[in-house]
Amino acid sequence: MKIAIASDHAGFYIKNQLVEMLSKEYNIIDFGSFSETSCDYPDYAEKVAKAVKNNEVDKGILICATGEGMCIVANKFKGVRAGVCYCEDVARFLSEHNFVNVICFPSRIKICGSPINAEMLYKWTRIWLETKNSSEQRHINRIEKIKLIEKENFK
Repeated sequence: MKIAIASDHAGFYIKNQLVEMLSKEYNIIDFGSFSETSCDYPDYAEKVAKAVKNNEVDKGILICATGEGMCIVANKFKGVRAGVCYCEDVARFLSEHNFVNVICFPSRIKICGSPINAEMLYKWTRIWLETKNSSEQRHINRIEKIKLIEKENFK
């Protein structure tokens, strides 16, 4: 599986750790950032979203301070369904219910008082990648509605 990954400066350190962990099992393409120098998250989200949209990769991972900025940008691209992940259950539901192809992670928030770390992101990424999209008709119907909305709004 080929996975694109990128972060802004806020996610740089944790992204590098995640790349190292995931590279043992997956073909990882790192789109940056490549330092902790302040940069603009839309530039990096765009690179990953385009790679997913153009089928150059199978999935994408984005990391910024909250995960939200990257998610907003990624969802501007036709065919991209991005979601923010902050726990194991969300990782599972992003695949199972929402058929997400780009997962977005926060790097600067705390989960139940604990800072986010690369081990958490690795675990959540594995859950997301290993969970199959649901075959339940209710979830398929919802994805089809999303596709219709996308078709109407991405003319």
